[in-house]
Amino acid sequence: MHNVIPVLPPEKEGLMKFYIQQRTPFILEGPPGTGKSLAARYWAKAITDVEAIKIDITEDTELTHILGDVDWKRLLAESHHTRESKQTSDFTALYEHYYVPSAAIVAMQQGSVLIIEELDRCGRDTLFPVFFDMIEYKRTYVPALQREITAEEGFNVIITVNRDTDVGTVRLPDAFLRRCRRIFIPNPDFQTEVQIVLANLPDAPQDLVEQIVRTVQNLRDFDLQHHPAPSETVQWVSDLINMFGPSLKKATHEQLLLTLAAICKDIEDEAVMLKTLGTSTTGKLSGGKRKKKNAR
Repeated sequence: MHNVIPVLPPEKEGLMKFYIQQRTPFILEGPPGTGKSLAARYWAKAITDVEAIKIDITEDTELTHILGDVDWKRLLAESHHTRESKQTSDFTALYEHYYVPSAAIVAMQQGSVLIIEELDRCGRDTLFPVFFDMIEYKRTYVPALQREITAEEGFNVIITVNRDTDVGTVRLPDAFLRRCRRIFIPNPDFQTEVQIVLANLPDAPQDLVEQIVRTVQNLRDFDLQHHPAPSETVQWVSDLINMFGPSLKKATHEQLLLTLAAICKDIEDEAVMLKTLGTSTTGKLSGGKRKKKNAR
């Protein structure tokens, strides 16, 4: 499999590379599927020559997921069989022996880049202060060890978030935002999205790629429950090639409909797409309800 190079607007890519080189924590914000995570991993590895370490945030993420914890089951199981462990009075050393570090702590100990995925899905406000010292002072207190850990040189943090209009997301606290730079990754323009598809599918016919990108870009202007992400544009082209052959230069109306599942993820959207797709295979859509433009 070829190594996919992220395609971003040049000014966004330049900022990312600069912040990683300067070990400056920053937030990558933008709609889902615009390549934020891919870009973070790719450029962190390209610049530091070390794979970034990732931690995923959900509404169920707890403190122990961020800071690690003692493996209590192992400790209790082994304490029944080891006389020495029964006589141990130094609980600090005991906990240290059975401590299981989180991805964040491993990144600090190794001096690696930590990618915190979808921090805006965090369900507990109490977790945000944990990242404050980690980001600003490169250290954090670990309750399981009853001591503070200081990050090795090279440690940095990249955070990815979706737009605040995305379902299930929260607004990051101002105290957190003040500690980070911010790079907004928008949905790509036509030429950039063509480059994204070709970066993922280098053998895809140019005419087919342009047809599908034009179709998707037009569909994003309609009032849909789920607007297709660039990653789904790649999936649509891939499905067309795999289903109808690599020599396909231009998809017919029937072929577009047969593979519509690549971008259509909602039953209400399906009705809109079927109506707006019409009988045209040029990618110019009409007849649907246009979405309202949100000012940013």
